[in-house]
Amino acid sequence: MNNNQNPLGLPEMVDHVKKMLTDPEILRLYDEGDKLSSSQTKHDVGHAFSVLNTARYLTDELTKRFPGCLSDEARLVVIPAGAFLHDIGRAISVDDHAEAGKKVAQDYLSAKDFPTKVVSRVAAVVACHRSDKFLGISIEALKKFPELAIVVIADKCVGDEDRVRPNRAFALRALRMVGLARTNFWNNAEHDRVNFAIKDAQLLVDSDDACTPEHAGAIVLKLVLDEKVAPASELLSLYGKRFHSCGRAAKSLGFVFRIEVNSVRFMYDDVTNQWRPLECFSVQLP
Repeated sequence: MNNNQNPLGLPEMVDHVKKMLTDPEILRLYDEGDKLSSSQTKHDVGHAFSVLNTARYLTDELTKRFPGCLSDEARLVVIPAGAFLHDIGRAISVDDHAEAGKKVAQDYLSAKDFPTKVVSRVAAVVACHRSDKFLGISIEALKKFPELAIVVIADKCVGDEDRVRPNRAFALRALRMVGLARTNFWNNAEHDRVNFAIKDAQLLVDSDDACTPEHAGAIVLKLVLDEKVAPASELLSLYGKRFHSCGRAAKSLGFVFRIEVNSVRFMYDDVTNQWRPLECFSVQLP
């Protein structure tokens, strides 16, 4: 049990975060959590690595535009640890995995002698990464917690057809061939269909979009979507809370948030409370 009389320094914490990525205890928990989540899309350690890599990209981009906005502790420890551990609680409770994961993160990091402040911030990232909890946090509070905003965007913007479980992906391929892919045939089918329809997902920071004194540009989720499986309107409706979370997180970091579907970029209209295409804006996906 960590009494914080001899907490780790930054180099030791960074080393422990690296070791965490291959720690058998963490890998086992992710495997158990994914098995318990078998009715949903994959929430395995592969998802954790995807969120980690996306969070690192956003961290680098934010640091380029706002040097000094993140402490070394936040950049090298809190963000990667929070990103990698965000779904670890599914091994205990799928429905309440954020709160369960908070306790796992606290116990795990405390046992490694991480400083109390770092343990608390990583645990808070894990506890608050779900949209319902995140959307209750004010923009002003988020400005003081950029680590959480970065991990939330990374988590909500990771996902494509590879997250659909093999048996359901096989069924959706067959249904698409006979023109029935838009029909829901099983529980959670809509989530499987929309993820299966996403053939490629990329997150980028575009400094040329919405660059104003208030914003450093746009954080853009670029998607290639098979609309024979799910239309863009369904994507925007089904994941409305997730994208709303991304919008609030981006704003707290000094950006706006965009979604680009098949080369058409969308912005959220606060007046109509709907996503609408940006006028005269079309960028070819690479």
